[in-house]
Amino acid sequence: MEPTQWWGDSGTGVGELFGISAERSGVPGAQLAVHTDGGTVSVPYGLVEHTGGDKVGPGTMFPLGSATKSFTATVAMQLVADGDVELDVPMADHMPELARARSRALREITLRQALSHTGGMVSDYEATDVVSLRGYVRALLDRPDVWVPGSGFSYSNTGYVLVGSLIEELTGLSWWEAVESFVVEPLGLRVARLDASGMAVPHVLTNPVDVDLPAGWEPAGGLAATAESLVEFVLAHLDGRVLPDEYARLMREPVAAKPFGIADGWGLGWATHGSWFGHDGTLAGTSCSIRAHAESRTVVALVTNGSTGLDLWTELAGAWGIGSYAPPSVDECPVDASELLGEYFNDSTCFTVREQSDGLELTDGTGFTAAFAVGDDDLFKLVDSAGTGFAHVGRFLRDDAGRVAALQFSGRIARRVMS
Repeated sequence: MEPTQWWGDSGTGVGELFGISAERSGVPGAQLAVHTDGGTVSVPYGLVEHTGGDKVGPGTMFPLGSATKSFTATVAMQLVADGDVELDVPMADHMPELARARSRALREITLRQALSHTGGMVSDYEATDVVSLRGYVRALLDRPDVWVPGSGFSYSNTGYVLVGSLIEELTGLSWWEAVESFVVEPLGLRVARLDASGMAVPHVLTNPVDVDLPAGWEPAGGLAATAESLVEFVLAHLDGRVLPDEYARLMREPVAAKPFGIADGWGLGWATHGSWFGHDGTLAGTSCSIRAHAESRTVVALVTNGSTGLDLWTELAGAWGIGSYAPPSVDECPVDASELLGEYFNDSTCFTVREQSDGLELTDGTGFTAAFAVGDDDLFKLVDSAGTGFAHVGRFLRDDAGRVAALQFSGRIARRVMS
């Protein structure tokens, strides 16, 4: 389907279709903004807070979660374009404390690797008693490696905190001041930090919850915005208003390492989904999805204040032919279970693969447990809790000797503890 067909020949107005889908999803409130060659249309839905809050308007801001990373990456690429930093030299050249790190990944990681999640760093480290990005970086210095820098994709919130700290080091501004000065104000965007007044309240189902972002994670998930501002931000990328074209293209040009399980490819700040690029983000009770088709200049942004927001996005993206990741099929085949069993670590996250009487089981130490089946090429699929289908696909990774050395699940690598 061509990107503009769903907009032009739909028998149901997009606002009506969106409203029907949003009501069915159960999200308290949402905004949809769409840009085609006919201009930009923004459609609000529902309430700022389920328990009698104001109606969502076009100016209501929603938490962006990980879609914040595209703003952080944009500022970093502006610094690259200005000659203040190079993509392929160690970040330790500008942040000397990294040279003292236990982790090879921290000592060697480059900006290109951090932006593309190929630096081999831990994914989701939550530091305690941190009051600055530099303090967070110091807390990282004794964390272990996950993978060899540059050799594989492992999604890392931690890596983007590192990029935010680099921005502060190079500009002399706080991360937020840099984002505000270099992107938000020049483009006239309605974007703010998560403490902004009037922001849509997150909900788990219909229960209001506080915005929950680990200390120090602002560069990875600390912004709020309107859907229309997200569309304008992407258009600025396509029009050369925020970055020279060659650097804007680099942000959406996939690197060699594949982001298995979450996207078709990953550039220096944008994921790719077929011919579309964009980013998704979630925090507890919120969701954000951005997609853009550069050739047709079609841009779609959806923000919600409900834990079912990604279900709404999946329905809309499927109905309108918007790019989304389709995991490979996994056909179960006989395997030697003994070479898979054991514990797999990504810092404090520990996956355990164990053998039960009825097959293999995966746990993560938080109460999550799922049966799984293994197929060709070391792929595996998890059985959903009702046993009616397979919801998630992962894979095992082998070392040069052919031994299972890690697993990759939800875009993150967890290294096996070898006996």
